[in-house]
Amino acid sequence: MTTDQYDTIIVGAGTAGCVLAARLTEDASHRVLLLEAGQDYPPSASLPPILRSAKRVPMRGHSLGYDPDHDWNLDVSVSSDGSTMAVPQARVVGGGSAINGSISLRGAVRDYDVDWAGLGNPHWAWKDVLPAFKALEHDTAPDSRIHGRSGPVPIQRTHPQELSKLASAFVEASKNVGFPYQHDLNAPDAVGVGPVPQSRQGSHRISMANAYLDPARGRKNLTIRPNSLVKRLLFASPQTTRATGVELAQGTVYRGKRIVLAAGAVLTPTILQRSGVGPASHLRSLGVPLVLDLPVGDNLGDHFAVPLLAVPRPEACSDDDFALQAALRTSSAVQGPGSMDLQLTFFSYLHPGNPDPRVASKRGSRSLAGDGGLPPGATRLAGMACVLNKPRSVGVVRITDAEDASVLPAVDPRNLEHPTDRAAARELVRLGWKVMRSEPLRSVLGAPLSFSDEVVADDAALDEAVAKNNASAYHFVGTCKMAPREREGVVDESGRVYGLEGVWVGDASVIPVVPAANSMLPTIMVAERIAAALRAGGIENVAGGTEKEKARL
Repeated sequence: MTTDQYDTIIVGAGTAGCVLAARLTEDASHRVLLLEAGQDYPPSASLPPILRSAKRVPMRGHSLGYDPDHDWNLDVSVSSDGSTMAVPQARVVGGGSAINGSISLRGAVRDYDVDWAGLGNPHWAWKDVLPAFKALEHDTAPDSRIHGRSGPVPIQRTHPQELSKLASAFVEASKNVGFPYQHDLNAPDAVGVGPVPQSRQGSHRISMANAYLDPARGRKNLTIRPNSLVKRLLFASPQTTRATGVELAQGTVYRGKRIVLAAGAVLTPTILQRSGVGPASHLRSLGVPLVLDLPVGDNLGDHFAVPLLAVPRPEACSDDDFALQAALRTSSAVQGPGSMDLQLTFFSYLHPGNPDPRVASKRGSRSLAGDGGLPPGATRLAGMACVLNKPRSVGVVRITDAEDASVLPAVDPRNLEHPTDRAAARELVRLGWKVMRSEPLRSVLGAPLSFSDEVVADDAALDEAVAKNNASAYHFVGTCKMAPREREGVVDESGRVYGLEGVWVGDASVIPVVPAANSMLPTIMVAERIAAALRAGGIENVAGGTEKEKARL
């Protein structure tokens, strides 16, 4: 069945897709179709409490409230012994912003000046992206020179007196080992410990469905189709590279003048590969007719993480605790000042179990809460994710089935392949261990569930323990790299896919190198700027921000 033609079809109503849909439909004459494989909870519907609350992280391995219907339930093989790693990939309108920790970090200045502009993207330097970061946020942090006050995304931080007992102990322990207190971890290259900025209003999560899509739902030029799984792009003919629409898994066809992919760094390259756009040898091996040979699915970046966990003392816990309130950020000796490549993210609450029988079969897969079990008598875990923010190892995403859109791709993160990552990981875990075993944190946590003084002190033993205990921090980027084509790029600076007509990518897939920040806020910034580029006829006409963005500042 073929339906009406749209001006733009956006594939994926996640963090980026909500932004793109809201911005492109500001032009009332522009008809937009927003497709999402998961469920939708419009304002008139009842949003599940676990998606409404900012106190818990409703991901597998984090909370009893995890709902597998909101996740693709992706497990990634991480070693030759068959171990797997849980990698939450949201399947709900709002995407990752509907189920993540709401952390709203921008990254380091050199993420943009070196990793973007230095790679051949001159319109993505810090001076260019800062106006977009300011325009998207409603932040009451003191320094108005670097923060916006009237954007759609509310950014809040927990004040020291409002921290949970566990988070307060983490902050004080970090200070006691020599780190300064930083109330604004989004200040350029801020080193220290402090509250994480989060997209919330009090105890209510603000997803990008709330911030961007809900205000746009009444527009007559916006059509939202949830529960719509896209199988592939459609082209005008087998001999052309001009996209004319998309085909859903059940056979429905939607026609559009242009297609913007925003399905995330795993599923955007999956759709392209199934459409015949990707590494030629792999596509031919699956019998996929080749449309264009591009390195789609290469350059997978992620934040490598090692959890340091313990059972907290009962007197230090409250059921009312926010799961996530504070973090420490600094730079390693391996990558040097300004890299901000080491991050300790503290969790006052983690619960790896879940009574849902659909989840029980997933136990044993690594996550930031360990391997899926609680010690006898324990009701929760606490501790920190030791996050390597700038790993140099990169992985790949490859489809394994040419026809069935429900079959997830093979994802190989290739953690620790680069030797400098192993050295940085040692420094990272030793930093986390030092904080964890320092007062007052030591007194409110029980004995660590993994690692020991002896293991942490020995390079070989530590390398082995890190290899067995690492997990993903769930920040996949880079699989449709923004860079010149001769530098293995897939899209240009405006998000346009090289060699195709009418196809753009507007999500975390284009981020060329994983930033020194949780990926949500950089993804929102990317979607804002690519939407502006689409409306302006190219990123060169946007530069430091749209006229509307500049006016709001």
